[in-house]
Amino acid sequence: MQKITLAELPAFAQQILGSLSPKQDAAVVIALSGDLGAGKTTFTQALAKAIGVEETVQSPTYVLMKSYPIIYKGFEKLVHIDAYRLDDPKEFATLKPETFLNDPKALVCIEWPEKVRGMLSKPDMLITFSSDNAGEGERGVTIENPRD
Repeated sequence: MQKITLAELPAFAQQILGSLSPKQDAAVVIALSGDLGAGKTTFTQALAKAIGVEETVQSPTYVLMKSYPIIYKGFEKLVHIDAYRLDDPKEFATLKPETFLNDPKALVCIEWPEKVRGMLSKPDMLITFSSDNAGEGERGVTIENPRD
């Protein structure tokens, strides 16, 4: 686990972006896991800013999903999903996930991926955020590539 501060978040987002490339047949999915307030949305905001999203990116907790047009390394759409409010993975189907998960020009960040278990194939990257044993303004971060 590495530790990052809020000031280091933009560089961390750039590091993650540098490791991503569009796929031929599907979206690239980054699953963001961690407790409430651990930094999932803050990371997505830094990532969005790094790829040129100019509007304010807020957690889509109540609308569940927001989409932003982008032009970055072959990606044309950033899809931000917050599955926190879903009580049953089947509720994920109301978002019509096939429309964005099958889009090779989509970069998908999904918070609370465990809430849609079974409805989502293995993500390309899983980033877990934790405030356990972290100092003030610091978060522990673990990066996994479940597809490897």
